[in-house]
Amino acid sequence: MNMFIWNKKTTNLLSVVEYWSDQLLDLGILKNTETLSPFCWRCHSTCGVKNVPIVSGKWFHVESLSNQLLLCQACEVEKPKSKQADVVWKWLKDESSEYYWTIEAMKEYEKQFHTSVLQELWNIGIRDGEEVETLVQKVMTDRHKIAPSFNRASLAQAFRVEIEKMRKEAFANWTGIFQIAS
Repeated sequence: MNMFIWNKKTTNLLSVVEYWSDQLLDLGILKNTETLSPFCWRCHSTCGVKNVPIVSGKWFHVESLSNQLLLCQACEVEKPKSKQADVVWKWLKDESSEYYWTIEAMKEYEKQFHTSVLQELWNIGIRDGEEVETLVQKVMTDRHKIAPSFNRASLAQAFRVEIEKMRKEAFANWTGIFQIAS
């Protein structure tokens, strides 16, 4: 019996994605329409995703597809409580990009470890922008392996893990110019 309820919920989520697919493509939230699946439109998590009204209030059709978007529970809490749909769409566009989450993770990293990601890389001898970009791409593509639902803190931890791996690799490959006096 529960299987049928889950199937109905998934169908409802898919119908919302299908309804908004063109808008999601325009905003850059959806990469292509071939892989339509229910995920949080802000953080791209698949955990705890549900229909959320874009604009809530007694005069709006809360159940209509035109007033629905998909968010996880964490993003639902941060969604602006506005009676104007444009405000919600702007928030979604601004905060759903990989760039936004990278900046937020780096800010959180600095709060937790009292140094920036870039300073950590500088300290281990990485000064090439391509290596920084590789680090960011690795963390952002592996974020769903970290946790099905992620946040700033989990991304900051992912940066820490990758930087520690890079530090170990740099230390293992280091050939010092100083010889121990014997």
